[in-house]
Amino acid sequence: MKIAPISINQKLANSLEKFSSQGGEKIANYINAGGKFAIAPLVIMYNPFTKESKENKKWAAIKQPVEAVITIAAQIASLGMLFKGIDKLAAKGKIKFKLVEEAQKTGVIPDSVLKMVNGDKNKAIGELNKLCLDIFKDRVGTLLTILLYVPILAVSNRIFPKVADLLVKDNDNV
Repeated sequence: MKIAPISINQKLANSLEKFSSQGGEKIANYINAGGKFAIAPLVIMYNPFTKESKENKKWAAIKQPVEAVITIAAQIASLGMLFKGIDKLAAKGKIKFKLVEEAQKTGVIPDSVLKMVNGDKNKAIGELNKLCLDIFKDRVGTLLTILLYVPILAVSNRIFPKVADLLVKDNDNV
């Protein structure tokens, strides 16, 4: 019996599934940075509705990738440290979820969670706790991302003129 090769569509679907399992805030950060890095500069450079000089457009377009790199680096580092800390606290029992505690007491577990573990209630409690922890980390990660916005913007506003000066010669922004 021959095993059919995985189609490109299946590979894409598997990749998207892995990507989406990273959590909402991480995905939002990656998509935002990707757009700033690749799409925003193109829109700025080829905007037919502005009368800015080519040098001004280049100068403005350079800010987007610089900010994207700084943003994603800061967010990956800070979210990584935050999530590691949350995982340690959860492992020590310092973070508990009311839904999980109620499920342990009453044995009432959402059907969707039971289906994930083929009806095994012990595994279901662990899975429910993992789901609650993932949601908690996503919400706290969103707050951290909001708090990092101004410092990241300040850093990128300091760095991008230096990068732009290196890349744009004889600009009229000086």
